[in-house]
Amino acid sequence: ESARQSQADAQQQAAQRAQAEAAAQKAQAEQQEAEARAQLAKQQADLAKQQGAQANQQAQQATQQAEQVRERLRQQLSQVLQTTESARGLIMNMSDVLFDFNKYTLKPEAREKLARVSGILLAYPGLKVQVEGYTDNIGSEEYNQKLSEQRAGSVREYLVGASVPDGNVVAAGYGKSNPIADNSTNAGRAQNRRVQLVVSGAAIGVEQTNPGAAALPPSSGQPEAPARPTGTSNP
Repeated sequence: ESARQSQADAQQQAAQRAQAEAAAQKAQAEQQEAEARAQLAKQQADLAKQQGAQANQQAQQATQQAEQVRERLRQQLSQVLQTTESARGLIMNMSDVLFDFNKYTLKPEAREKLARVSGILLAYPGLKVQVEGYTDNIGSEEYNQKLSEQRAGSVREYLVGASVPDGNVVAAGYGKSNPIADNSTNAGRAQNRRVQLVVSGAAIGVEQTNPGAAALPPSSGQPEAPARPTGTSNP
């Protein structure tokens, strides 16, 4: 009986040892699995950080390239028309003297300038051009609105005829709105009678917007704060 009891005790102890060893092995395996998961998470985090840094670097490079392209384009356009850098893009200004008096017919000098502008734009595929006509405050609202639309349309028609893609050029007239100078003087009214060509696009890092989208429009009759012009002024 004593021998049987001793054998039973030995078997029980062996079973307990086996159970303890199994538990230890399971704990070790779980620890190794946790360490492997932690290592994988660290690798994924490092990879995401590296990819984020690369994406940031690529974005900075793209921004720098767009700025360089925009500056090069601005310099080229400035040789033809007065060109201003703005949040909306590059704004070329065609003064009233490039049109026949109170008409939307382009003068020969205007055609010559637009031909040069077209050649420059064709070297930068994908650029968008928004042609905007404006007038002073002399005359009726209806008359000024129509004249501004007709002048903008004439410029658009010329650009498209010079092979600038039709879908990349839009025209709109804004009549008396958005003056850039005081309408109470002859000089101010002369500045307000204009056609603007707003150039935008991914190549120069600027998306196309409507007047007033980048900044609040000026109040009626008050001049908009003028941007700093560059390039050749119109006669």
